[in-house]
Amino acid sequence: MIITEKDNLDRVHFEMIVENSGALFGTNGVAYFLTKMLRKGGSLKNPRTKFLQKLEDNAIKLDVIAGREFISISLSFLSEKQKIALNLLEELLTYPNFTEENFKKVKKEIDAERKAKNNNLDYVAKNLLNKISFKNTPLEYPLIGEEDNKISLEKVKEHFKNFFIKENLTFVVGGNFKKIDFDRFTNLFPNGERKPIPFFEPVQSFGELKRETEQAYIYFNSPYRVDKESRYLAKVATFILGSGGFGSRVVEEIRVKHGLAYSTYVSYQFNNYTKNLNGHMQTKLENEEFAIEKLKELISTFIENGVEENELQQAKNFLIGSEPLRNEVMGQRLILKFLEYYNGFEKGYYKKELQKIEQISLDEINRFIKNHSEILDLSFAVVKK
Repeated sequence: MIITEKDNLDRVHFEMIVENSGALFGTNGVAYFLTKMLRKGGSLKNPRTKFLQKLEDNAIKLDVIAGREFISISLSFLSEKQKIALNLLEELLTYPNFTEENFKKVKKEIDAERKAKNNNLDYVAKNLLNKISFKNTPLEYPLIGEEDNKISLEKVKEHFKNFFIKENLTFVVGGNFKKIDFDRFTNLFPNGERKPIPFFEPVQSFGELKRETEQAYIYFNSPYRVDKESRYLAKVATFILGSGGFGSRVVEEIRVKHGLAYSTYVSYQFNNYTKNLNGHMQTKLENEEFAIEKLKELISTFIENGVEENELQQAKNFLIGSEPLRNEVMGQRLILKFLEYYNGFEKGYYKKELQKIEQISLDEINRFIKNHSEILDLSFAVVKK
């Protein structure tokens, strides 16, 4: 698949997305490790600093990112540097620096990065939530992997070999680019079997972890079984419940009315591998249990009674009014085009979604909310003193 958008700016964004190759596949942390080896290691012809220096000399920005579902390799460069940029990418993919020396350096860098992340208690609480609610699935591990993971250089090479295949490739290009021969990249990789994306649902559970802290970090999630055709309703309902900031139910009830949380938020995650409601609160240590009970009560009341007309109208106004801001940059438009393709939506789906949001009635949104009582099956992870 090739997705493009032309404009007259002098920059080009070129992205090769390797679908079905991310952290859901392979050893815990191996996809992340692979991206760091590609991003930091350069090629066998120009290892590490030599390769990075060539990028810097030509004002080319290289990024390699691992997600749960796919790995993305992107380049940003001036249009006059297109030939050099694409030649460097071809070199990187043809002669990746999969040496023991580069492996050891990357391992050391990742260990330091993991240590720094583990001092962030929001990060710790979120990981604990995944570990307890997605136990015995790939989602229980952070993208970076855990300290005791069994990553070897051979497993990194194996991941590259197994998932960098023709069937997994999508290209996203935007800007003032000249004609691109995409076959030069697809021909670098063999044909292979595209692995299906597994699906996981959070299982209701509770976990806690003791750390030196002056407040309790509370993260939560629950199943949110919303089909594709109803996602626009979920977007509005969740905005009213907690993703709309001040004025949303959780902020008004948990923070403003009861003063239980320094910050609180509710959102949703809809993708090919999970659908869930999720959120967090930070509160005083002594308020932990009361805050959790109040959140449960609030969501239960939300399911039972639904929303009011003024809440619905405010949510509509914000979501429709703010949409142009999410599409004013070329990169944002390219992402939306890719997501439409990747999630199986028709072309122009997100514009049509706004029309659907505008036409939602109070009865329709309240029927939707009442039909999703599964969000009451909450899991909680708490980091406290």
